[in-house]
Amino acid sequence: MNNSTDDIYQVKFQPGQWLDVFIPSLSKAGGFTITSTPTDQGQPTPQRQAYFELAIQKSTNPPAQWLWKPESEIINEQIIVRTGGSFVWPPPGIDVDGIEQVVLIAGGVGINPLISIFAHLMSLPQRPKKIRFVYGSKVEKGPIEASRILFLTRIMDLIKKQADTNIELDLFLTSASRSDIDHAKGLPEHVKLGRIEKDDLEAAIGEDRSVRQNTVAYICGPPAMTDQFVEYLSTREGVDKRKVLCEKWW
Repeated sequence: MNNSTDDIYQVKFQPGQWLDVFIPSLSKAGGFTITSTPTDQGQPTPQRQAYFELAIQKSTNPPAQWLWKPESEIINEQIIVRTGGSFVWPPPGIDVDGIEQVVLIAGGVGINPLISIFAHLMSLPQRPKKIRFVYGSKVEKGPIEASRILFLTRIMDLIKKQADTNIELDLFLTSASRSDIDHAKGLPEHVKLGRIEKDDLEAAIGEDRSVRQNTVAYICGPPAMTDQFVEYLSTREGVDKRKVLCEKWW
């Protein structure tokens, strides 16, 4: 689940970063991924406050519990925030002018930093020629609907707004059957049952060696998945392992 935090002050951050949130009444800070983009903040006006959006799971974590309180209990309370993380766009130390393709690979809540990066890329007047989004998610019990899969509708809406046909989304669903998918509502065109496999990674980076050399891959998901995918992609022919980036916070 997500919650949003509004403030009249702008927070400078890069797409993909997290935010350490220091709440005066608590001794330990909470770390939460920023799921909005820097341009979402805009310039505050009397009609519109600057804002940033955080992915905050409802849990026993004290900072998360505080932020999940009713709005009336925390409105106008002051907090201190600090940005962090290098899993960002533009990728540190890499000349983005030479990047032809961006591959975003998400597993579960690993979608959180990638939605910020993807949304930011969609807002750029000039961006890499190809963007591939590979998203694996476990579906909850009940009817499968796009709105019940974290950030899926946002991703699809962002793609629909683009005239560019070189933006592709591949969705992988676990804990589902073919019948479930056949009766699902609002899913993207490319949906597969099961986990993301190595063959799917190969398809995502493509066969063209020159494109592979100029591809940046972002991977975020459970640790075992992330480690496996980073190792695999880093050893593919033509892939520059410096351009295989990952984020792990579990």
